Amino acid sequence: MEENKNKKPRVAIASLTSCEGCQFALLDLGERFLDFVGKIEMVDFRLLEDEEDPGVDLDLVLVEGNPVTEDNVKTLAALRKRSKLLVALGNCAAMGGVPEIKNYHEGANTIKHVYKYINGISNPEIKELDNFVKVDFVFPGCPISGEEFLKYIPELLEGRIPAIPDAPVCVECKAAGNKCLLLEKKPCFGPMILGGCNAVCPTARMTCQGCRGLRPKGNVKAMRATLKNMIPDEKFENIAEIFGLRDDIEAREKSAG
Repeated sequence: MEENKNKKPRVAIASLTSCEGCQFALLDLGERFLDFVGKIEMVDFRLLEDEEDPGVDLDLVLVEGNPVTEDNVKTLAALRKRSKLLVALGNCAAMGGVPEIKNYHEGANTIKHVYKYINGISNPEIKELDNFVKVDFVFPGCPISGEEFLKYIPELLEGRIPAIPDAPVCVECKAAGNKCLLLEKKPCFGPMILGGCNAVCPTARMTCQGCRGLRPKGNVKAMRATLKNMIPDEKFENIAEIFGLRDDIEAREKSAG
């Protein structure tokens, strides 16, 4: 009994098809990330070590990227089966990310912009992790916030699901003393997007494009109305496509009637 009590949680950080930017955001934490690693048994994380995953049961797996290839899908299914909790690490895993843009444009012809000869080239639709397996929690963002990771990872290691407060990016933007971009007639999605990023884009005078996803109570209808006099509907859709937000907006609008 005492041995189980003192046993370190087994954790894996896995990559599917991705840029691995969210994993580098963890490494950017420096010593604080290494302190976290010291409290767990890191079963797999290829940015730190190159040992083969032994296939043991896991307490927690964090998955970055899209399940694009057949191998990706098999890997994801196997990780879900092995792990008590599965977490989507970042925008691509949670919302489809930038790769999902291709879903909206030209269909099968999109691949011709990349490959001269397309015979035998797979070109699947980009889908989020939760289309394939149960996702217990999401670390949102592109990339994720390292500070947010440190805040919520202790709960996950204890087997609990954290709750990210339903507050918009605007709250953090105001706290930073930023002038509202909407008042400057710039199409910022901040009011309907889940905060937690410290308003990094608006602070740099860039509009929020929604990489963290819709707030549970985010008002899409009000956002469209606010932006109506700034940008045409087509531009609204184009912005919503950048980080895979468009699908969620359409689903929210459909459910609202």
